[in-house]
Amino acid sequence: MDNKTARRNFLLAPAAAVTRPLWAQNKPLVIDAHCHAGTGTAMSAPWTTRADVEVTLRHMEEAGIDRTVIFPINNTEFEKPNQEVAEICGRYPKKFIGFAKHDPKTESGRIAKMLRYEVEKLGLKGLKLHELPTREVLDAVAELGIPILYHPSRVSSFHMLAPEYPQIPFIMAHLGSFASQNWQEHIEAIEVAKRYPNVYLDTSSVVFFKFLEMAAKEAGPDKLIFGTDGPELDSRVELYKVKLLKLSPSDEAKVAGGNIVKLLPKGTV
Repeated sequence: MDNKTARRNFLLAPAAAVTRPLWAQNKPLVIDAHCHAGTGTAMSAPWTTRADVEVTLRHMEEAGIDRTVIFPINNTEFEKPNQEVAEICGRYPKKFIGFAKHDPKTESGRIAKMLRYEVEKLGLKGLKLHELPTREVLDAVAELGIPILYHPSRVSSFHMLAPEYPQIPFIMAHLGSFASQNWQEHIEAIEVAKRYPNVYLDTSSVVFFKFLEMAAKEAGPDKLIFGTDGPELDSRVELYKVKLLKLSPSDEAKVAGGNIVKLLPKGTV
């Protein structure tokens, strides 16, 4: 190829192929499925005060994370925090996917109506829970066709939820135990994921790495979903844990983003 032909090919090449580095072309999608955003009312700790999306954006850029699922930090009422998350997603539509958050106790009797509005009008794509969901919550989620990311107090609660609502994808946060506070819950979480087709395991904030390795081996990469619990936990570090699992490229792609895409409403990504 002479210099003139090379210059012509360069000028006619698609912009993305010219501007994107070689390593980023055809790169599997990486989605952080567990991240907090917005402001809280209690202001008793970092996770009840503010979750700065600018920190998350910087970490995403450095780690090579394409999209991040965000939801409110701890509050007792979530109507306004959910609106805040929707507004953030509106400002960064190519970066963030919004989930609503609700408290089945403090918002009892109102969640179905609020959640329908948040999904159908605000464009939120899932629900984050810290409290055991009630039938009010689960019936609304089943009707809307969205996943639940649930941080359980005990893994055993999934034995009630998963078989009763097989149409709902349940993502168990932190492999069942935040910061590996109870290693036995990690083991139970793996067994639950193996038993129920609609239960998946979030990788965020698992301190005892060997249990992530156990989950990848026993439950399989189809059941693992990358999450970080950012911005307080560093998404760059949490993503590196996935790479340390030393999965095949196709299996790593499932954990890093492919699995969560299948659980989100059609057309989300």
